[in-house]
Amino acid sequence: MQRTLLTHTLLVGAALTLAVSACGQAEEPDEDGSEYGGGAQGTGAPDVEHTPGEDGSEYGGGNAGDVHVLNLYGDEEGFDDQRPTDYVATQFTTFSDMEWDEWDENRARGEGEVLGTWCMDVGCQDDPYDVEIELGDPVEVDGTWYFSTYTVTEYDDDMAEEQREALEQADDGQLNVPVSAE
Repeated sequence: MQRTLLTHTLLVGAALTLAVSACGQAEEPDEDGSEYGGGAQGTGAPDVEHTPGEDGSEYGGGNAGDVHVLNLYGDEEGFDDQRPTDYVATQFTTFSDMEWDEWDENRARGEGEVLGTWCMDVGCQDDPYDVEIELGDPVEVDGTWYFSTYTVTEYDDDMAEEQREALEQADDGQLNVPVSAE
């Protein structure tokens, strides 16, 4: 009984920590009254633009290494990161032990583990799921490029269909991007 109570207390504490880390990331209305901000935070499209590069690629931000993710790991405001080992992608989903095979101007591909609030009821914080992911759809926010979406390209065999659906519903494949200062 004590172990169950301790586990429940830890789960509630972890959920509260995730919720508090999402606080302060206020969304501001755009000129037309819609919200922006991106990823799982906003309900509308981010106030960003896809701009073609000089070579005709989707990306227009210079070197391939210039695309970032907004990582909330240990920082509720988030910070620009590239090839993160530990990546808090949204208030619902965390990737850990990541190894990146590819990181270029259009996409990043890697493998690691995933866990989040969507799987806490089955103990994923103690045994995260192995996944392969692809980041894509770079967007520009105030002169910096960020990947704005993710796709799980391969799931752990141990990850039940119910958990796969819960992950998809939690984020809808959207990554957090900064709110434009404009």
